[in-house]
Amino acid sequence: MLATSAATATAEAKRLVRYDAGGGIAGISERLVVARDGTARQSSTRRGDDDRFTLTAKQLRGLRCDLKNARFSTLKRSYRPKYVVNDGIAQAVTYNGRTVSASTGAKYPARLERLLERLGRLLR
Repeated sequence: MLATSAATATAEAKRLVRYDAGGGIAGISERLVVARDGTARQSSTRRGDDDRFTLTAKQLRGLRCDLKNARFSTLKRSYRPKYVVNDGIAQAVTYNGRTVSASTGAKYPARLERLLERLGRLLR
């Protein structure tokens, strides 16, 4: 049990950000985990595979900039629309141990929107 906790703590320390997106008519589920060094792991039910790749220096700088500019600790934990969008997409970003989620149709700050768009573009 102690070895598992240590391994989890080490993985968390190396992780820069985790992005999850899911839902829609097709019921997709995608996850992107980017490590602090720019290595990334993506999994997708749409393609049914795992992919590993490395962000370019420019991509990593842009991601770090958007994470900083999002002022993550000041965001609400959840952004939901007044009425549920049945075929909508739910997105969640975990950064520095805090998770923020946003659903289709919700109103959220432009600074979060820029981050979500960047993470969506990084999915291959």
